[in-house]
Amino acid sequence: MNGSVKQESVDPKKYVILIGLVATFGSLLFGYDTGVVNGALPFMALPDQLNLTPVLEGAVVGAIALGAALGCLIGGRLADSLGRRKNLLYLSILFFFATLGCTAAPSANVMIVCRFFLGIVSQLCLLWPCLLVC
Repeated sequence: MNGSVKQESVDPKKYVILIGLVATFGSLLFGYDTGVVNGALPFMALPDQLNLTPVLEGAVVGAIALGAALGCLIGGRLADSLGRRKNLLYLSILFFFATLGCTAAPSANVMIVCRFFLGIVSQLCLLWPCLLVC
């Protein structure tokens, strides 16, 4: 053994298509998360659910947009320092747990925090595949 590592050759066309699909699903999930709250707000405002006031409704809806803005600001530097490929897997795991947090949120504060993280993660899912291709 000469100590060299074998690298598998990947068809560049298939690789770009795969990254495009990942970016597409990231944008689909972001759009779904921003739009689905519209139908859920009347139920979250019920007294036996989260009992949202108008201010809390605005915070729940706006948290994902604030998270996305923060994701835009930190995404490039974070990708440069941590890498892109492996971290897409970590982002999907974070997305899963943030979604679980939104699903099982016992209070409005937990819902706001989980939606904020969903905004960050979904924005990074949009940004990092594009940086990977470039």
